[in-house]
Amino acid sequence: MSGVHSAPSAIASACLLNFGCGGTYHSDWINLDAVPVSPDVIGHDLTRELPFADERFDAVYGSHVLEHLEPKDAMRLLVDCFRVLKPGGIVRVVVPDLEGMVRLYLSSLEGALTRDAASEERYDWIMLELYDQVVRKTSGGEMAAYLARPLGERQSRFVASRIGDEGAGDTTDPVRRFSGVARLRRRGSAAVSALRRVAASAFTFLLMGSEGSAALNEGMFRRSGEVHQWMYDRFSLGRALERVGFSSVRVRAAGQSDIPEFARYQLELRNGRVRKPDSLFVEGHKPARL
Repeated sequence: MSGVHSAPSAIASACLLNFGCGGTYHSDWINLDAVPVSPDVIGHDLTRELPFADERFDAVYGSHVLEHLEPKDAMRLLVDCFRVLKPGGIVRVVVPDLEGMVRLYLSSLEGALTRDAASEERYDWIMLELYDQVVRKTSGGEMAAYLARPLGERQSRFVASRIGDEGAGDTTDPVRRFSGVARLRRRGSAAVSALRRVAASAFTFLLMGSEGSAALNEGMFRRSGEVHQWMYDRFSLGRALERVGFSSVRVRAAGQSDIPEFARYQLELRNGRVRKPDSLFVEGHKPARL
């Protein structure tokens, strides 16, 4: 849940880390994000080492973060998660589920080839899920344009089942659910970044012309954090966690976790509904000392 504050509980004494939290954080956790939305969130670039001592945390959690990092940076982050976890600690990583997308793509393709209307609608959407956030050159990409147009009831239900209510809302105004101060902070940061891009683009245009300026703008956008740099399935993510040193790695459901009272924090479920339904949820344990 965005910006959750709660009364202390027995588990609140546990040391918990939520990295790349965006607007989904809980005051019982230490929350990190590149652009903090609240005093409860610490600003930190996740391509740099986590700013914490070894073996500090009982659990480490990151949702829809790893895919935005280049694979080498994602592996470094997982190594760092292992470092800051106490022996016996739990890591929970959530990413878009590549396997689920591919299976849906194949079934939709088969139906679309028979000119089944519902299959064609699913096909159009799943192609966006697979590629748009990888290849887009402007914020929102073709997915935002798709969601901005009127959709039939059947397709609206299908899309909602893939991205959830939050996903559908985020494409129109991603900061509207934050507090006024948080909105100003995020929009102020965006304005500064925009000014820098304009200045850099103008300078590059003088030196290299329109093609050079366009290339700079595309490169800056692709490094902004919105684009997906990699995708994961249950095999590749599980193998990555095992290579770092985690054991007992397994796929979990959104409301299922070895982290004590995890559901109470409402990081995955809101009002009983999965916040990001297209997700793969994987947990692992740092081996306890013998």
